[in-house]
Amino acid sequence: MSRVFSPTAPEPVRLTDAMRSVFVELLVHGPLSRAEVARRLALSPSALTKLTKPFIEAGYLLEAAGEGPAGVGRPSQPLRVDASRMSFAGIKLTADELFAVRVDLAATVRRETSRPLASHDLGHVLGRIAEAVEELSVPGRPLSAVGISLAGTATPGDPVVHTSPFLGWSRVPLARLVEEAVSVPAVVDNDVRALTAVQQWFGAGVGHSSFALITVGAGIGCGLVIGDRLVTGRSGATGLVGHLRIDDRGPLCERGHRGCARAYASAPSIRRSIASTLDRPALTFDDCLALAADGQPVARRVLDEAGAALGQVVATVANLTGPELVVLSGESVHMYDVCATAFDAALARHTHWTTAPVRVAVKPFTFNEWARGAAVTALQHLLLHR
Repeated sequence: MSRVFSPTAPEPVRLTDAMRSVFVELLVHGPLSRAEVARRLALSPSALTKLTKPFIEAGYLLEAAGEGPAGVGRPSQPLRVDASRMSFAGIKLTADELFAVRVDLAATVRRETSRPLASHDLGHVLGRIAEAVEELSVPGRPLSAVGISLAGTATPGDPVVHTSPFLGWSRVPLARLVEEAVSVPAVVDNDVRALTAVQQWFGAGVGHSSFALITVGAGIGCGLVIGDRLVTGRSGATGLVGHLRIDDRGPLCERGHRGCARAYASAPSIRRSIASTLDRPALTFDDCLALAADGQPVARRVLDEAGAALGQVVATVANLTGPELVVLSGESVHMYDVCATAFDAALARHTHWTTAPVRVAVKPFTFNEWARGAAVTALQHLLLHR
């Protein structure tokens, strides 16, 4: 039996694996009738009653007549999770800013805030985190956990951020330090994996046992769900697709790799290539997209090459993992509107000929969605692993 599900709730519940399965099913897919929950999890009615009783008595599950699918005979009384019973804070760290949200059990954002990061000094960042958590606090309704996501090597089961290139950190015990600063349990995770977590339970991935998330922005990342499990990999190293080789004759990335995906399709590479070729150093990334959309030849070529590289990355991930869906997101995902034709052609060209076409969903992006993912990481860790 696990530790207490909600150490801050008035009526904590100790969880067995079977209880966790029922609660997650209702959290992600509910409200559902008892018959539907039993069918989905292959449980007998008596077993389901035994498993749900502690949640109902503690107020985590509510009976809501008339909210579920109607049946013949006795009216259905669907079960649903009372999302207000627990709250989580999610924090996304970038190189120069902190984004934070407070969410309920259903990952609905209730409060949000942000802070600039004047430096990467650990004390400064911890101070900003503590300020954000304080702003997100609600008197009498304590947070159950805080999740922090960042670009780098980190996993919820390990309190240490092993590497974070954008922040210049190495082997920082961030989860422990945050817990000491805010007096709330804390977990850390890679930002792409955290974003994948929120898509798995509350976004485009719901209903798919296997899907991939590809992000484009300062780099290119990949999160994977296979067989309903979020893939972590050894030491958190998974989905490292940014330096996949695209063309030996291509441009150099910042690590000196010739023709890798990051050299073609990351926002800094796109901007640098267009700005330097046109000798217009003040161009922003969005300026470059506008030039390409207007047909400026250099910008058009660079964006077409970026779209083709991204399509090849998606095809490679799909060929290796066979996902039901690929979700495209990230702070530069709006580039898809400019390079969709090149992306689609490359995706079709590189997808294995024996497989069905890859279904791709383009998800608009905000940084608060990264923070929401960090909150869901904290929720999943508390619910599934403690």
